[in-house]
Amino acid sequence: MMELLGMMPRKIALGGRYSRDFFNRHGDLRHIRRLRFWPLAKVLTEKYDFSEKDASDMSDFLVSILDFVPEKRPTAGQCLLHPWMNAGPRILEPSVPSSNHHPVAETATSDQKNKDKDEREAMEAGMGNIAINSDFKPSMHSPSNKKPLKAAASSSS
Repeated sequence: MMELLGMMPRKIALGGRYSRDFFNRHGDLRHIRRLRFWPLAKVLTEKYDFSEKDASDMSDFLVSILDFVPEKRPTAGQCLLHPWMNAGPRILEPSVPSSNHHPVAETATSDQKNKDKDEREAMEAGMGNIAINSDFKPSMHSPSNKKPLKAAASSSS
């Protein structure tokens, strides 16, 4: 993590029960002398062949979530509002515009765009149905529900 995010704040590094096993009194790693800082955006472009824009957008989102200081991390709601989460799939444009207009190709492109739009809307509708329900009732097979099942079985005998 320190290679991606930089040095850990001393207070965080020394705040754990086993911190002294891994960090010295200055908050530096005990067993690793030389760390090579490699920012996440560069990892994504150099190792995983992301485009500069995609790597920048994704790392902007992820680095904020991975912050060492918990109070600085975004909430789940803030994460959902991040531009990278709301960008959706990008439609790739041809690199060389064609000079000839083909009605069949235009119809196919239009059909593909409509299909992509429908899939996006279906995905958004599916995501919109996810909710945490406080009225949850355990199923008959859950461990917390064993006593009533035994009682029901013995009372029916």
